[in-house]
Amino acid sequence: MFYNYLCINFASDKAFSKRKRGPISPLFAYGHIWMNLEEKLAEMVVRHLPDSKYFLTEINAKPAGSKTKISIFLDGDDGIDIDTCAAVSRQLGKELEDLNVMDHPYTLMVSSPGLDRPLKLPRQYHRNIGRALKIKLNNQQLVEGKLSEVQEGFIVLEEIPAQQGEIKKDKIPFAEIETTHVLVSF
Repeated sequence: MFYNYLCINFASDKAFSKRKRGPISPLFAYGHIWMNLEEKLAEMVVRHLPDSKYFLTEINAKPAGSKTKISIFLDGDDGIDIDTCAAVSRQLGKELEDLNVMDHPYTLMVSSPGLDRPLKLPRQYHRNIGRALKIKLNNQQLVEGKLSEVQEGFIVLEEIPAQQGEIKKDKIPFAEIETTHVLVSF
């Protein structure tokens, strides 16, 4: 993702694109194309969501051999079912074909994030109150605990003590979180 972000900044910079030394490097143009595709897909997906309780969490459009693999992950305030994902997939696929957005073969996958995908948006945390989380902070520190609160701009995590004792509550701003995974216990 950082690569694509870097490419779009360089490729869209007016001073960079008007330079006299020659055209934009193919590597920068390549990243710029994928970012534009992902942005266009995001606009299209949002139009096909049934209502405001559903939301887009992530889009990946990556080359996969001679095709492009487009992976779209949707979620909802109360989760999302397979029928909703299928309906969005059909509508999006039809729009992609009607508008001829893709000029080469592609594979489209619309899915819920599943347990293996990290939480991406603050909106996803509400549904996971009471569940154990594993959080990697921006400083690379790992924190595990039970999610007890979600507030504007931060979460409250009850750290699981190594031995019986006082439960420590940590207030963690979303800005300090790199990744969050829900821990599944059987």
